[in-house]
Amino acid sequence: MEKQRSSFYYLLVLVCLSNISLFGAIRADTFDQLAVTLAPAPPAVYSPVIYWQNCSKPLVAIPSAGGTLNWYLTNLPTEFPISTAPIPITTIIGSTTTYYVSQTIAGVESTRTPIIVKVEANSGATILNYRCDRSQIPIYSLDYTPPATISNSVLFDWTNNNAFISQTYFCTYSVQGGASVTSFNPKNESHFIVSNLLPGQSVELTLTSASHPCVPSQTITCSVPCGTSTVTPNFASIPTSYCLNESTTNLPLNSDDSPAITGTWSPEIVKTDTAGTFDYIFTPNRIMFPCALTKTLTMTVGPVEPDFSDFSICSGDSPPLLSSMSPNRITGDWLPLTIDNMDSASYIFTPAAGQACAPTAKTIVVTVNPSNVIVNLDWTVTDAFTKNQIVTVTDPVGVNYLYQLDDGPFQESTAFENVSLGTHSITVKDVNGCSVLRNDNVLVIDYPKFFTPNGDDYNDRWNIFELQDDLASKIHIFDRYGKLLKEIRPGGTGWDGTYNGREMPGNDYWFVVEYLEDGIFKKYKSHFSLKR
Repeated sequence: MEKQRSSFYYLLVLVCLSNISLFGAIRADTFDQLAVTLAPAPPAVYSPVIYWQNCSKPLVAIPSAGGTLNWYLTNLPTEFPISTAPIPITTIIGSTTTYYVSQTIAGVESTRTPIIVKVEANSGATILNYRCDRSQIPIYSLDYTPPATISNSVLFDWTNNNAFISQTYFCTYSVQGGASVTSFNPKNESHFIVSNLLPGQSVELTLTSASHPCVPSQTITCSVPCGTSTVTPNFASIPTSYCLNESTTNLPLNSDDSPAITGTWSPEIVKTDTAGTFDYIFTPNRIMFPCALTKTLTMTVGPVEPDFSDFSICSGDSPPLLSSMSPNRITGDWLPLTIDNMDSASYIFTPAAGQACAPTAKTIVVTVNPSNVIVNLDWTVTDAFTKNQIVTVTDPVGVNYLYQLDDGPFQESTAFENVSLGTHSITVKDVNGCSVLRNDNVLVIDYPKFFTPNGDDYNDRWNIFELQDDLASKIHIFDRYGKLLKEIRPGGTGWDGTYNGREMPGNDYWFVVEYLEDGIFKKYKSHFSLKR
């Protein structure tokens, strides 16, 4: 570094001497001022940090893009840096030690910034209730560009342990096992969103207390739902019937889809030395194709059987035609010739004579499932303002039905947890797809956690609009000192963030809402944020 400064000074001297007639004499301290101006900013650190006695963890600093960290045990200019973060000495409670770190970018070193380490007794503090919580993504969606949604983002949530540790954290995450990124999570926040993701992508995040590095870090993985992006690889071009001892090659590593799905097979090559039926499993590349499903191909080795399969149809639907050629290219005739769309029945395929491997006859069963059997859809919703709002389908129920909330995936469970406030839809279908019923009037009553009265006609007023049909309901809004600011009705326009014509500052405000639920008069008290 001293050599770099000397070269830098020498260059400045030449420049200044060549222009001395224009600028006059130049003071010596001007060189230092210019050098500091061109030096990069120091890395980001948290100081002071509290280490527990006998805790062995390295210090943490976050370099700028392209920056390389330099660690020092003192601030002496003659000390040579080390590239690895030091582990503080923590044997004595009450001791205080200062370390220093800088960063080098494009060969230029920043100033050193101190990190003060204080040693205390182990308090046993932990990070609380660390979890994935998709339900909160809509609340913070506008803080991101483009807005975060459950289809392109994941949200990590936890509870701040204010009694023992600060509310500032290091968040180190990687997307789909890629390069790790570390950043500070802002103080007083207890969530972290990673956005601009694709369906099915996962994010692993390690949460570490910035102020108390010895508090055990916690790591979880959150994923974006695949939804309609789920795909099963297609291998229609691969034959599934072989003759005994027939020559084969390795199974293809790319599917017939467009774009092709890459992956691996187990086993990698079709074996034909033994007659019988064998499964071959294709596993997609989970990094490149997180929403692709595992595919199993069943291979039949010699005497060949036409690979027609049983299938089902809905009663009254137009039945498919029975093909005279099987998928593994065996020709023949059917008996009966056409499918009855009202009753289940068996159908026999007889191969034509003279074909390779002497194919055998094949019988399939066509099952006719009843249509339009779902005639009623009932549900329950957790009480208003419950922290975890749960919508539960009560009719129809059973193993023959699948359930969907809004545009999410169908599931076997009748319950949907952490449902956001507002109106939702529920869809129920039977497992055969022959009967579907949907209701778009599922109401979840909760209150908005914040509003932004900035005149952009979006989220400018605060109200609990879900109670607008409850004519007896009313809401009182107070400041943090208990002063009544406004009485509103859910059926009205809501509060615009003013009091006697004066804009109220950004802050938390309290409210009390009185409402009827199931014929019972109730009160609920909580608070929300006004953001300017």
